[in-house]
Order: sequence, then C-alpha cells, then structure tokens
Amino acid sequence: MMHAGRRERHWCDAPPPVRRLARVAKSLVLAGVLMAAGTVAMSKPAVAEVDYSRFWPATVSGFVLPASDALAEAALPLATGIETACTGGATEPFAAAFTEAVGAVARLSMLRVGALADENRLERIAFIPDGRGVVRRQVTRLIADRDQTALEAARLRDKSVALQGLTALEWVAFDKDGKVLLADSGEEGAYRCAYAAALAARLGDTAREIRDAFAAPSGQTALLLSPAPENGLAKTHKEAAGFVFNALMTSLELVRDQMLAPLVGEGAPASRVARVPFSRSHNGTAYLSGAIDGLSQAFSAAGFAQASEDAAWIGNTLGFERSNALKALEAVPADLQAALADKEASERLAYVLTILTGLRTTLGGELAAYLDFRGGFNALDGD
Repeated sequence: MMHAGRRERHWCDAPPPVRRLARVAKSLVLAGVLMAAGTVAMSKPAVAEVDYSRFWPATVSGFVLPASDALAEAALPLATGIETACTGGATEPFAAAFTEAVGAVARLSMLRVGALADENRLERIAFIPDGRGVVRRQVTRLIADRDQTALEAARLRDKSVALQGLTALEWVAFDKDGKVLLADSGEEGAYRCAYAAALAARLGDTAREIRDAFAAPSGQTALLLSPAPENGLAKTHKEAAGFVFNALMTSLELVRDQMLAPLVGEGAPASRVARVPFSRSHNGTAYLSGAIDGLSQAFSAAGFAQASEDAAWIGNTLGFERSNALKALEAVPADLQAALADKEASERLAYVLTILTGLRTTLGGELAAYLDFRGGFNALDGD
C-alpha cells in the first residue's frame, strides 16, 4: 500500500481528468450508470429476470485474469529486447515487444475497477491520461539526477506512479522521432538501460500483482462480489453491475473524447497527436486498437448483452464494429503525425471516431435500458 504522502504527491501531479475520476469514483454507484454525453436511458421495459450477480464474476474470470496474464507475458520479451539492445544488438526485437506491451496495457486498463483501482495499480501500469506532461517531467529529472534507487524494480514500486509504468519506459527508450535510444553509449545511455530494465521488471510484477489480487479478492474486487446494505460501494448486485458497466463506458468516453476526437479535430498536428498515448514511439494506433479490443472483450465477457434475447443484437453489433475499427486502424500509418497529412488515413481515423460515437449511444442508451440501468452522469465531465 502506498504511503499517504506518496499518494498525495501523485494526485497533485496528476492531470485534471485523473483527479476528476478519483473524486467521482465513490459516487458512481449512487449516481447510476453512465449515460454517455447526456444520453438518458431509453424507455424500453426492464428485463424482469436479469441475474445481476453474474456480471462481475464473469468479467473477472473471462476478461481480467486472461488480460492480466497477457500483460505479464508481454513483459518478458520486453525485458529480453532491452538487454539485447543495450548490449549492442538489434533494437527491432525491443520495438516489437514494446508494441505488444502497449496493446496488452490498453486492453487491461479499460476496466479501471476492482483491483485495478486499488493501490493506484491502473496508473502504475500506465500513467494515462497525462495532459500535463507529468511523465516527461519526472522521467527527465530522474535521468538527469541519475537516481540509483530507480534501478531496482522493488524500490521503484515506492516511487511516483508516473515513474513506474510503460509510459515511463516510452520516455526512457524512444526519442521524439520514435527511434530507440537504448543503444546509446555513455553514462546517460547506461543509466537509461538500467532504468528500462527495472521498468520492464516492475511492469511484470505489477501485472502479476493485479492478477493475484483479482484471483484472491480483497478491496474493491471483494466489495463488488459481495454487495450488502453496509457495503459503501454497492448495496445490491444490480448496483455492483452498474458500477462495472459505468466504468467501461467511462473508458469508452476517455478514448473517444480525449484521444480520438482531438486527433481528428483542428489544431497543430503535433499537439493533436500528443493526445494519443504512446504516439511518441509510433504506437498510438496500437494503443487505440488495444483499447477498443479491450472494451469489446470486457463487455462480451461480462455478458451484459446476453441478459436478454432482445438485446442479443447489441452483442453482435459490438463485435462487428470492433472488427471494423481494428481493420481501419491497421491501415493507418504508425506515425500519426504522418497519418494526419494523408487524406485517406485521416478519413479512417474519423471513421473510427464515428464507430465509437455509435457504440456510445448503443451501449450507454439501448443496452443500459435493457439492463434497467437508469440516470447517471458522465464521469469525465466537469465537476
């Protein structure tokens, strides 16, 4: 458990959307399920026989545990790639492993509740969003100071969360043009390599910690599994299911409104691209693909659309639109700044935004109505 002082330092440094999410987390259940962009649940009759108790356990077993395992596995070739690059070998294996790790982080982080919400684990795997450049500032200062305490994975856990995750590794290992820096010589190069190795080990440790915390429920995971009148998070299984549903919708909003919409909007290309995580290493599309895939997997594993025969079409729509979005992103150049200069690539990005807009209405409106999740607010809106 992080000490109070460290937690305070983290949230003071955190970008406004992260602080906002933290402030509203406890009130999400009381407010109800997120109706994206002000969407009010439709007036379709509620399903009388919904078993709300099954959604959270199904999410844990069908989505969280496999996604945690996948992240832990992705950390292994990451560590090997760092060692190869830092000893004069090729940098391509590290770059490929980093892309895989970006996708694994994006998928898992879409849930944002349960053990992921405890002990700042979500921020410890990747500090996202980071509109104020906290990772850049802290990592730059760390490298300049040659802080030796950051070179051990175990000790790294006690530092600012912005210095622990894959977002920190990106700033250590890549330059502004997406080139791998780990082959650089000299004192700074040696420090970058040692810190990068500690970050890869820390990422694997955190992934296993998340998996173990979900497998042996405690904290928020246990509260969602055992609703009760005295439970401050969820008094009923319906409230627990609504909390999870709301968290997934919040992630959809985050990707749509704070990443994709600015990317295809107006303004300087560099500032627009910077809104997408991991765009520095030319892995912005890998993150977006992983996020959309993770949202689809989580909704499907939970079984929300299977609660009613009338809602089955929504599950089919989600799978269909996921496939469309991933195909579109696959055809977009990895260098997003170059992609914005290409009319066809820009149109593909706009198409993905349209897909997420449609899913926001379908999931936050129609599916929420089938599940009798009513009312609510957008956790990413202002206070």
